[in-house]
Amino acid sequence: MVPRIHKKGKSFRGAAMYVLHDKDKAQTDERVAWTQTRNIGVDDPHTAWKIMAATSMDQDRLKSEAGVPNTGRKSKDHVLHLTLSWHEQEAEGLTQDEMMRAVNQAIHQLDASDRQALIAAHNDTAEPHVHILINRVSPDDGRLLSSSNEKLKLSAWAEHYEKERGEVLCEARVINN
Repeated sequence: MVPRIHKKGKSFRGAAMYVLHDKDKAQTDERVAWTQTRNIGVDDPHTAWKIMAATSMDQDRLKSEAGVPNTGRKSKDHVLHLTLSWHEQEAEGLTQDEMMRAVNQAIHQLDASDRQALIAAHNDTAEPHVHILINRVSPDDGRLLSSSNEKLKLSAWAEHYEKERGEVLCEARVINN
């Protein structure tokens, strides 16, 4: 398992177009095996990213209505994009349920279980992988998800995940952790 955190961004539309379509072809989606959403209330991924963008743009109002002071971390980088990739030798027998189990654990590890998320699995490489877009803005109170130690958290989780599945495929991670 290789978790990768991509550079945080401002555009839910741009991130969604990348994960929901083929590379450089915004009209086709042959590489998308399946999609799921979390904490959004809709299953359609194109509607989901629009709701995520609306929540992001509504951050100040959400904070005000929740009685949260409009102080704290100031960032417009509300899009957290991460990828979970399995080794190609794991491809056979890897199910959507197992991939979603890993997604749910990774999201939980980042303390983002209450955040809106769009998940898209791709089938365009030998290594099975899933993209996760997380809205860093809380739909409940507008607070921004902390990015402290997120790489360390995911690395420790990935090591545990591999051990749980019976084989550590990334020995360097074990040494680093």
